[in-house]
Amino acid sequence: MDISIPSKILEKILKINDFSISTQYDKYLNYWPLLLAGFLFAILFVPIIGKIAKKWGVTYQPKTKRKGREFDNAEKAIHEVETPALGGLAVTLPILIAIPILFKLDALTIPILIASAILVIGSTLDDIFNLPAKVQLGYQLLAASTIAVSIIDLSSISFFADDLLNLTSATWSTTILSIPLSFVFPGDLILIVWIFLCINSVKWVGGSPGLIESYSLNIFILLFLIAVRTFSLFTSTLSILIAGSLLGLLYFAFPPPKIMSGSSGKTAYGFFISVLALISGVKFSTTIMLLALPIIDALYVILYRYIKYKPKNPIELIKINDTSHFHHRLLALNLSTKQTLLIETSISILIGSLAILTTGAMRYFALIFSLALVIGLIVFINYKANKKEIEKERSPESKYSY
Repeated sequence: MDISIPSKILEKILKINDFSISTQYDKYLNYWPLLLAGFLFAILFVPIIGKIAKKWGVTYQPKTKRKGREFDNAEKAIHEVETPALGGLAVTLPILIAIPILFKLDALTIPILIASAILVIGSTLDDIFNLPAKVQLGYQLLAASTIAVSIIDLSSISFFADDLLNLTSATWSTTILSIPLSFVFPGDLILIVWIFLCINSVKWVGGSPGLIESYSLNIFILLFLIAVRTFSLFTSTLSILIAGSLLGLLYFAFPPPKIMSGSSGKTAYGFFISVLALISGVKFSTTIMLLALPIIDALYVILYRYIKYKPKNPIELIKINDTSHFHHRLLALNLSTKQTLLIETSISILIGSLAILTTGAMRYFALIFSLALVIGLIVFINYKANKKEIEKERSPESKYSY
């Protein structure tokens, strides 16, 4: 699905009217101005954002619970010095600027712009004021619902071949201010849950310096490659712009970090991955492979916390904040933050490459292999980390350690 008409500015940037491909790589190389624009924006504005964040006290303190977070875990603050948040604004602000400039404001772009603004404003306020879990849940669901009631409908799902699973048993449609809206049941309910899952599973990757920036950069590059091949101009344009911004941000966020994405970035990355993948017509199995590591890790952590802490309701479950994520377990094996970043990024590149290289029946085997690989890795790393922690507790020297 890609119904937006690009503006003349975008046509000039990408030379759409002169798209005669002299080599098989030209269709990708035409996007280099957008990659460069995102990179330069981040390089120039991240230091400014960092200074503002420090001035306002919007920072992460090492080994310290954040104010207003009753269920926060000080052990998760593994950075060594006070580090400013709000770095994600260097990625999200270019998107809010680019959409109305590069594309016609229509039934596709306006809901995406509104949903993006909801997430950016809500998550920035979360960075500043440490909003309660219920409020975070509220603006995330509001953004997801904005997409669901737009013309971006999940009317069917394609997993492996051309066979579609129909998700349209009922349809509601109307027009507000000349903008057509629609909602299909149960497809768009599933879409809300899917976007919410993508937002939080990717957000939870950000527990180790530079990890979420590196991981998201990889996913957006893979999405760009897919979108160019499927002629989805909207997805390819935004994906490469975001990739450029993330590359610039990663320069500052790489451990030891000078700035972090904060909620203002972490909340948006998963949202854009899920929405851009849907718009470009990526098969559901491909999207699952692209997000296999964070989604399976999130589901594993939720199940682990439910069994261990026995929360009374979903809100209480969301508030639980421990060190059970995959990157925490890698760190528990005495790996450095840089090693953890490289391991998780390598896994995502491997599985993501399988996602875009496989087609037809091969995608079925790639999906099963990818899921089995990630589940096996998570279980194995947790087993080794738990074993190491038990051995440390039993060692005679542990009673004298600080």
